[in-house]
Amino acid sequence: MIFMAVLFVFSACTMNTGKSGKVRSIGKTSEILVVVENEQQWENSLGKTIREYFGKDQQGLPQPESLFDLAHVTKTSFSDLLKKHRNIFIVEIDKNSMEPKIETVRNHWADPQVVIRITAPNKNIFLQTFEKNAGIFIEKYNQTERERIATLFKSTPNKEAVKAIKHNFGLQMIVPRDFRLVKSELDFIWIRKETVDYSQGYFIFKEAYKDTAQFSKASISARTNRMLQQYVSGPTEGSYMTLDETYYKPDPLIATDFSTEYAVELRGFWDVENDFMGGPYVSYTFTDPENEWIFTLFGYVYHPSKEKRNLLRQVEALLYSVEFTK
Repeated sequence: MIFMAVLFVFSACTMNTGKSGKVRSIGKTSEILVVVENEQQWENSLGKTIREYFGKDQQGLPQPESLFDLAHVTKTSFSDLLKKHRNIFIVEIDKNSMEPKIETVRNHWADPQVVIRITAPNKNIFLQTFEKNAGIFIEKYNQTERERIATLFKSTPNKEAVKAIKHNFGLQMIVPRDFRLVKSELDFIWIRKETVDYSQGYFIFKEAYKDTAQFSKASISARTNRMLQQYVSGPTEGSYMTLDETYYKPDPLIATDFSTEYAVELRGFWDVENDFMGGPYVSYTFTDPENEWIFTLFGYVYHPSKEKRNLLRQVEALLYSVEFTK
C-alpha cells in the first residue's frame, strides 16, 4: 500500500484576466500539453498510459473521438510561451522524493489554466498514482474547458432568450448572441444555432416533481421523448426528433460538479423519426430547491460525417452555466 500525499492548490484568481493580472491562456480546444523529462518517457509505458487515459474515446459520439488531443514537450523545451497553455500535465520523477505527490494549481501562468504535476520516486509509483487519480484529472481539465467557453460566450448575450428562460423556468443561463430562441412555452424552450455546416442547440423542459423515480433513466428518456415529439418537428411531414438507443444505450451518471446540488447526466444519440438526421446529445436532470419541478437541459449537435466533440463541449458549457434566479 503506497502512502500518497495529495496537494490540491487553487488560486483565488477569477476568470477575468484584468482582475487576475494573468495573460490569457493559449492552446486548442480540448488539448492537454504533457511535459515529460525526456522523449524516452513519452515513448515507454509512462507515456503510453497517459495517452491511454487522456486519449480514450469520448462516450456518446457516433464516430471515435478522443477525450483530449495530446501534445508533448520535454522539460528543457518547456518555454515561457508554452507555460501559457490552458491545460498542462507535468511528469516529474525524483529519486529523492519519499512519496508521490500531486499538485493541482489553477491559473498559475495564465488565465484560465489548470496545471497538474505528479512527483514520484520512480516510474511504477508514478503510474500507480496517475491511474488512481486519472478520473479526477480529466474532470479538472473538463472544468477548465467549460469555464473558457462560458467566458467567451458570456460577453455577447442573446437578451431575449435569457429573459425567456428566466420568465418560464426561473433559471439564469448563458445564451450567446448567435443562438436564437426558436420556441418558448411555459414548460418548454428551444434555443439553437444554425450554420451552413452544423447545428447546435438545447431544450429546457419541466414537469411537476413527484418522487425520485423521475430521475431514473427510463423516466428521463420517456419524458424527453414526449417533449421532443410534441415540440420538435422534423424537416418532413410527420417527422419529429427522438432518442435513438439502437446502437448505444447510455448509462446515467451523477454530475457532482454541476451547478445544482444533484443532477443526472445522460449522453447518447438522437435521430429524427421518418427522416435521416441524427447526432449526439448530453442532458442534465435536476429539481429546483423547493422540489416543485423537475427540469431537464438537453443539448444536441448535428454535424453529419464530421467531428462533433468540440461542438458538443460548447453546448455542454452552456448547460453548465445554469443557475436558479434569486
